[in-house]
Amino acid sequence: MTEAPLPVVLVGAGNRSSSVYAPLLLGPLSDRLQLCSVVSRGQERGAALAKQLSVPLAKDLQDAVTRCGARGVVLCVSSPENHLLAHQALDLGLPCLLETPLALQLDDAAALASRVAQTDIPVEVAEQNPRFPQQTFWRRVIEEGFIGAPRLICCDRAGYRYHASAVARSLLGRPRGLQASGRRAMFPIDIGRGENEASVYSGTISSEGGAVFQLSDGEGLYLEDGPWRQGSWSVLADGGSLGSDDEVTSWRSGERRQFPVQRCTQLIRGVQVTEKIVLHGQILLESLSPFPGEALDDDGQAAASCLLDWLARIDGKPTTSGWSAQDAFEDIAWISALERSAILSGTPVKIQELAD
Repeated sequence: MTEAPLPVVLVGAGNRSSSVYAPLLLGPLSDRLQLCSVVSRGQERGAALAKQLSVPLAKDLQDAVTRCGARGVVLCVSSPENHLLAHQALDLGLPCLLETPLALQLDDAAALASRVAQTDIPVEVAEQNPRFPQQTFWRRVIEEGFIGAPRLICCDRAGYRYHASAVARSLLGRPRGLQASGRRAMFPIDIGRGENEASVYSGTISSEGGAVFQLSDGEGLYLEDGPWRQGSWSVLADGGSLGSDDEVTSWRSGERRQFPVQRCTQLIRGVQVTEKIVLHGQILLESLSPFPGEALDDDGQAAASCLLDWLARIDGKPTTSGWSAQDAFEDIAWISALERSAILSGTPVKIQELAD
């Protein structure tokens, strides 16, 4: 465990930096991480955030290291810049927490993941979706053997692109992806970025061991006031199933049983906080918040877990929930293969692997 707070620079001055990471760095994790500076491409916005957080605005990563004493990087920039700044941080030997995706292009993501694999610099990826309280609880249920081995993971408009594949891979135990078959539907919808149509991809991805991930995905789901409602997840295993928010189904010796699930919440300083999720049955299972008593919603808890996993990786004690650069590459590779297959009218596409 690190003996003193690690001085870190927050790269990026957008909403996620200001509303998610800054409050964590200055609040619940301030005894482990010391925010020492801000770096931003937009100088005006960066200066405003630095002033708000009472830290210096560094002109770049090198300045953050030499003038502000940064020894780690929380990288939270726009997707096209992510891999470029990650390489800069690695050039300086700085441990990194990288926001998703690693890169917009699969080859760029592969290059970054390969570089990380060849270095001993601790790099954690802030893939939050598998770390949300609900998904963390489901993973615990699977790991404790309540429903047996998952065989089919279904995401029906409940996750977007690499976030969806990250949740599926987490619940399946992160098997190697084999191939994808996809289709797409085009909708004449203004999605707010100068584009006048939206694509919804659907299909299946097979993985080593025989499990299948079935996905219906659409970016339009995540538009404010968009046309579609979010769907749901389900997990079919050889000894039961998940999907309902209020029960877990277990099937043993030909007998099916429903175990009730209780989500315990509390309003803390105006924030609805998931304190724990409890599975009631012969064996009680509790999935607890990593920061009891803190005003952290589900998104805040997931981000806090990312930071904790990063600190554990720095300390040489990787966790079961940690997300590596290779994991992040495979998330992109799974969904990219499905999208390529859809463009090819469903022709199966092999999922790209990271070269040794």
